[in-house]
This record gives sequence, structure tokens and C-alpha cells, in this order.
Amino acid sequence: MSTFPLPLDSYAAFEALFESSQPSGPASPPVPSPTKPFWSYPGLSQDWPTQGDDPDGFKATNPYAREGSEGALTQEADLVIVGSGITGVSIALELSRLVRGTSDQKMKVVILEARDFCSGATARNGGHLTASISHNYSSLAKMYDADEVKRCFALEKHTVSSLLSLIKQRGWAEYIDLIDGGHNVLMFSEQEYREALRDYHQAEKAGIISEGDIEWLSADETQREYGAHYPAWRSAGHNLWPLKLVTKLYELARDGDRPEVAINEINENIEQAAGWTSGVQQLLQRILPSSQPGTKPNGENATQDSMQTHPFELLLHTHTTVQAVLPNQPTSAFKWSIRTQRGTLSTNRVVYATNAYTSYLLPHLSGPGGIVPVRGQVVAIRADVGYKDEGWEGSGDQQGLTRSGWSGNEGFEYWFPRPHPKQIDKILIKNPKRPLVILGGARETLKDGGYGMYETDDSVLDPEASVGLRAFLGNVFPGKFPRAGEDAGINDRDPAYDGVEMEWSGIMGFTKSGDPFVGRVKDAAGEVVEDQYIAAGFTGHGMPRAYGCAEAVAGLIWSDISGTNWSPPRWLPRHYLTETF
Repeated sequence: MSTFPLPLDSYAAFEALFESSQPSGPASPPVPSPTKPFWSYPGLSQDWPTQGDDPDGFKATNPYAREGSEGALTQEADLVIVGSGITGVSIALELSRLVRGTSDQKMKVVILEARDFCSGATARNGGHLTASISHNYSSLAKMYDADEVKRCFALEKHTVSSLLSLIKQRGWAEYIDLIDGGHNVLMFSEQEYREALRDYHQAEKAGIISEGDIEWLSADETQREYGAHYPAWRSAGHNLWPLKLVTKLYELARDGDRPEVAINEINENIEQAAGWTSGVQQLLQRILPSSQPGTKPNGENATQDSMQTHPFELLLHTHTTVQAVLPNQPTSAFKWSIRTQRGTLSTNRVVYATNAYTSYLLPHLSGPGGIVPVRGQVVAIRADVGYKDEGWEGSGDQQGLTRSGWSGNEGFEYWFPRPHPKQIDKILIKNPKRPLVILGGARETLKDGGYGMYETDDSVLDPEASVGLRAFLGNVFPGKFPRAGEDAGINDRDPAYDGVEMEWSGIMGFTKSGDPFVGRVKDAAGEVVEDQYIAAGFTGHGMPRAYGCAEAVAGLIWSDISGTNWSPPRWLPRHYLTETF
């Protein structure tokens, strides 16, 4: 195999740090001025129409960024969810379904977010929605029985299939840029190849996968089809715009299936398909003056009147940092006080959907036995070739890119090419000629050998990771991506050109087991804390797990409210749970 530009076979060394390293204390809260990811600021790349009032695309991509950040803080709620990423919003969505499915229950839920709406790991990730097929099977089989191992893979299949079904039913695919391009895994070392093959054979023998779920490619076959001379395997997989997905999940949780919401979605589809259609827009505004993104569905009096009309009320307060969750006196009507920099909110139940930042509020979950914050890094890099099949200059060239998502090097690196930007306006000042690729990884290059562990500051970039990310694609796919300092003279290009248009960092929440905490919160002594719940610690693999785990937590909460016994879903791994059922 050819020389690889990054360290290989490093994951074991990273895992060993859970035994040898210790934090200086609990995680900090999210920092106030993080780096800007493509998903929130696409206008900082060439993949976004230039618009005078929204040059960086932030308003269009995150209409709820500062929702509820001004004015009075909600004083009381039945349930408070801390965190507005995919986990917190999915819990709210599942609870909304459960409440609206009854005739006699009502619930008021408040989501609290320290920064902009969905501005943490979900809005900073690589944009993949791919269930594991056989990865890590052999390791799981050493720790758990056969049924439990099957649940590990069943959860991911359930999560991905549920999200895809919802996206299809609601007609969101175009809005969230859903790509059904499959997923390819490159194997850069003999060790990585052997482990992947062992996982595959054991998973096949256990009935986890069937013939045709995975296709293996030799290095020569991968070279001919994709331009990288490494063995690979490929399976089903999707890519999408994660922030836009969570935005739609939030709207569905908040609004349900009310008729005005359906009309508003028609309005949005008209805008996406044909640009600004003033006549239709004005008509809809007359019919539904309060149905625009960023406003409450029933206008300014929604908070006061909505519970009289709708059984489920969902409110969002961004830029509201939770500082502590404190018990109230037994005589209080509410069990918990949620203290924030804007005041205190009273509630009977709390959910921590806080992932990497969990130990800030639950200090006993700091360190290797809890949830470890880990900083990752991502770039948006412009390819030197077009797609083989879609809308780019030079399309049809067999040297072009495919729509596949990718990963490799034990999962340290992951990437996919974005689809051609939609031409919403007739005048598109920016008109990129080549695909933009979202690439994350290179934590294994850090000189301190820390792999980004115990870092909570996503306002900074690691220089070693920056260098590694810029070197990666140009070396793995020769001729398809720029290589700074090595491409002098090509089309009169600046020798320093590296193709990177944006770069950002994000904080993931890792656990020693690699699996999240799901269920009721336990205190430092291991005792259950009544009416507190958690779904956090997804170890950089939240997109194919968080939605399913959120569904389970919502079901547990609903059982506690209704006084019924709860049984875990058949697809949920039992070792994820904080207690035995």
C-alpha cells in the first residue's frame, strides 16, 4: 500500500488515554464565540447564493438561532430539556407525539440552549447519516452476549430508517440536501483491513448482515472506480445538512400536523423551487400572518393561549446558559429550579441532552468514567475535478467524483462531496465549478498526543490538524484535490492554494465504552435522581444513534408521568441504560 499522509493504526493509543489521562475538572460551558461551520455560515464558502441582507447565509440556514433569547424567560414548565441538538429536539418530538396521541394529557416543554439553536456538535459534524454494518463487531462480541450485540446494530438501523422515513413522509429531502450515495470505507493499513474482514465474517455468521449488504473492492478496483489505490468496502449510506434536519424536527415537534403548518411548508417549497414568488407569499401572509420561521405559530399570545388549544407546548430559549439544576423545597409545586444567567425556571423534570458538556452540570460524570469532551476539526475543501454525474463543469468525466460518503483510518477521517448548490435566485454571483467536500479528522496528528481530549473550546483550531486535513485528500486521491506547495504552475494557480474555503472545530462527547448514557440520571453514589434523565456521550457517532436513544428516553419519561411500567424497545442496547429494567 502507498504512503499515507497521516498516522495509521492509532485508535488503540487513543483508547488507552481513558486509562492514563485525567481531566483538571468538569467540562466548561460552551464558549461564547465558536468557529463558524459551513452548516451555519454557508455563505463564507462559494456554495451559497449571494444575498445582500444575508451574505453569510446564517439567517436562511438557522432561522431559530436566537429564538427566545430576549424578553422574559419562561417561569414554569413540566419538563426542561438542556440542549437543542439532535438529541434534545428529538426527545421533544417524541414527547409531542405521545402527548398529542392522548385525549387527556397536556405538557409544556422548554428547551434551553447556551448559544445559537443547534450550534453544538450536531451543527459542526461531517454531515453523515450511516448505520454501522459490521464495524467493531469482534470487540462487541467479547463484551456482550449475541442478542446485545445485535441490538447495537439494530439501534442504528432503526434510527437511520426512522429518520429517512420521516424525511420522505414530510418532503424534506431537497431542503436538507439528502444524498443517497452509499458509504465507502478505505482501509489504509494491513491491520485495518484484517480487522474489517474479521468483523465482517463474524457479523455475517451471527446474522447481523446479509449477502449484498457489503461489497468488497480490491485496491485496483477502488483505483479504477474512485481514484484511490487502497482496498475498500461499501454499503448503504446517506449524507445531509444536519442543522436543517434538526430545524425541521423542531418545527414538527412544536407545530405537529396543524393545517397552517402544511400551508407554510408549501410556501417554503415554492420558494425553494422557483425563488421568491411575491403574489403567493403575500396571500399566505394574509391567511397566516404568524407562520414564518422564527415566530410562534399563534403569534405573540401563543404562550398564553396555546395550552387551551393544543395539548403540547414547546418553547425555545437560546443564549440561555444553564448554570445549575437545584432541588426545591418539598412544599414547592415544582421539584427543580433551573438557574440561568437570565433567571430561574421551575420544572418537575429535567433532561440532559448536553453531550460533551454534561459534566459541567453533573460533575461526577467528568473523567474517564463519565463523558469526556473531545475536540474535532473539519474543513470545507474545493475539489479539482467535478462530479461524474451531476451539474458540474466537466461532468461525465470518469475522473470525477461520485456521490459517495467516505471514511477511513479507523474512522479518524470522514468526508463527502456536497451536491451542486441550488440556484434559488436568477442571479447567482457565486458559481463554483467544482464540488465542495466536507472533511473531518486528523486528531491523531496532534503533537501533544492528546487526540483533542478534555478540550471544550471550539473557538480555536489545532494547527497540526489543519495541516493534516489539507494533506489528506490530495494524497489519497492524486489529481482530484489540491496539494498546497506541490501544485505550483497548475493552471497558473498560487502555489499556496490548498482549496480550503472554511475550517471549524466542534466538541464531541466520548465515553470509555464508546456508548452513550441513556435513561435516568444517577448521582455520584450511584443512586437514581428522581425525575432527571440523560441521553449523552455519543462518542462522535450520534447521527445514527441519538434519535433512537431520544425515542427511548421520551418513552421512559412518558411512563413515569403516566405511572406505568416502562420496557426498553427491543432494538435498544441494554448496556446503554443507566439502570436495569
